[in-house]
Amino acid sequence: MSPPPSSSAPYKTSLTDKVLIFVFKGVNRLIPWHKLPPLIGAINISAYRSELRQHNLHDVYPSPSYQGTPGCPAMETNEYLTSRNSDGLFNALDAPKMGCLGMRFGRNVDRQWTKKPTIEDMLSPNPRTVSEELLKRDVFKPATILNLLAAAWIQFQVHDWFMHENSATETYSVPLPENDTWSGGNGAQEGKREMKIEATLADTPLDKTDEEAPAYKNLNTHWWDGSQIYGNSEARTTELRGKASNGKLEVDAQTLETFLPRDKNGIPITGFLTNWWLGLEMLHTLFVLEHNAICDELVKEYPDWTSEKVFDIARLVNCALMAKIHTVEWTPAILSHPTLKIGMDANWWGILGEKLHNLIGRVSKSESISGIPGSGAEQHGAPYSLTEEFVSVYRLHTLIPDDIAFFNAETGEHKETYPIQDVAFGNARKPLTDGGLKFEDVFYSFGINYPGAVTLNNTPDFLRDLHTPEGRHIDLGTIDILRDRERGVPRYNQFRRLFHLPPAESFLALTGGNATVADKLSAIYVGDVEKVDLLVGCLAEPLPKGFGFSDTAFRVFILMASRRLKSDRFIATAWDEATYSKVGMRWVREGGMKALLVRHFPVLGEALKGVANRKFDIKNKLNLEHES
Repeated sequence: MSPPPSSSAPYKTSLTDKVLIFVFKGVNRLIPWHKLPPLIGAINISAYRSELRQHNLHDVYPSPSYQGTPGCPAMETNEYLTSRNSDGLFNALDAPKMGCLGMRFGRNVDRQWTKKPTIEDMLSPNPRTVSEELLKRDVFKPATILNLLAAAWIQFQVHDWFMHENSATETYSVPLPENDTWSGGNGAQEGKREMKIEATLADTPLDKTDEEAPAYKNLNTHWWDGSQIYGNSEARTTELRGKASNGKLEVDAQTLETFLPRDKNGIPITGFLTNWWLGLEMLHTLFVLEHNAICDELVKEYPDWTSEKVFDIARLVNCALMAKIHTVEWTPAILSHPTLKIGMDANWWGILGEKLHNLIGRVSKSESISGIPGSGAEQHGAPYSLTEEFVSVYRLHTLIPDDIAFFNAETGEHKETYPIQDVAFGNARKPLTDGGLKFEDVFYSFGINYPGAVTLNNTPDFLRDLHTPEGRHIDLGTIDILRDRERGVPRYNQFRRLFHLPPAESFLALTGGNATVADKLSAIYVGDVEKVDLLVGCLAEPLPKGFGFSDTAFRVFILMASRRLKSDRFIATAWDEATYSKVGMRWVREGGMKALLVRHFPVLGEALKGVANRKFDIKNKLNLEHES
């Protein structure tokens, strides 16, 4: 097997791409991409991606050697050539440490723009004031283009992708505004009008640039490798397999429902369980069951395989299925625009489409013609990693509702409504253990409840007054604002400039002419539109038709959504029966969220009748009117 192109090779934009970039820059001065005919709009987005690949991928290490060299660290066998390592090692054969556990988050902007600000700048305007005035939910605003299952899905995926580490010694003191009712906690001293927030733990500086613009390590692997259910070390993966045979993950089958196993304290035994709630319980369980179903099929077809080989292939298949669902189902659901439907389908199958791809396979190595899977891994001039800017635009806490209404999946009858705090942390299974519901009822209910819209004043009080099992008392809204500033993420207007977009010239322009919101922003940011935080600007700007989040945030998505596929050897290069097996390739080709749900919870088949196979949706067959 030949190694992929060097991760440090400079990226060169083709002449065709240069022409398209130039043409669409002119077109977009008059017509934004989302108002063009869908096919033209898709070409417009492709031109954006080429420009971003050229200018918006930046390594945060002093040299490519930090990604490791072939053969280091040494592996005892050659299994890493055809199976994922839990810690992410050897995905890239020429750069074995690239994307693995503990590697730094990269950057989508040059590091001269990511210098850590002074404490004064970090606290201006006060993050708590921003949280209270601009993020705090005044009334629940539903996202009617989505369901709650889609909201749970993105947290499930985020837990595979990234996690920063907090410092054990360094904290920030955020002064509490006058008349603030915050009750202290999380290290605040009694009687002091301040909120204590742990700093992010910076990586040890390697050069002068690191001292001015700190870099941060990822506690997860950067790859799309299902680490939230498989763990991110070989030792943890072994624990999760337990005593299960035939390559399976261990489950607790001693109850009426098939749950994840628990430790003696009742904590789920899974790969990643921070911020646990019912939505994660559902999806972790579902994909553990899916892994085990894949194992059954592999054992039936290949009875001579060892348990280890069955596990390795099942993990590859399960991870690829997650990537496919996210690419062609979840994304077109939250970005419900015909141009995006074309673009995301093309990411997976190419412009020739799914039917022709499934009929005759690849007809070209071009990712545009035949899709990214199988097109060959490429890093576009910078070693692969997820980026701080990617983390920032996935701050989607407004998706969490205040309450969840639960229904019987067979009859549609309303059973009970739970406040969100009653299905979180140790109470995650409460509707199942105490409420008499089954997993199919919970999936059905999530499928017909609305999440919150990604907009201003829609972050739930539950997350702004959060008490965690480890004893932290936090306002997640305040933390969201502080984290972007601390990590050197450019503020809204500068972010737009660096992503080749015009800045907002005024608060009124930023809000699309909404004078009430513009005045509110101006008051908080003391009349300086350049101070508007990235998160706030993204929540305030008007959305393209059908979009669930802002066009500004979408620019990161244009680049990174395809990069996560194109950089991965197990998707972009080793996409064949020799790696996945004939059964595995068929499983991914025919799989989707609908097929997966019906496989494990057949009663949902009725609710999914008439729903397209690649649509992140569940029908309320009784057409019940209810509030989440």
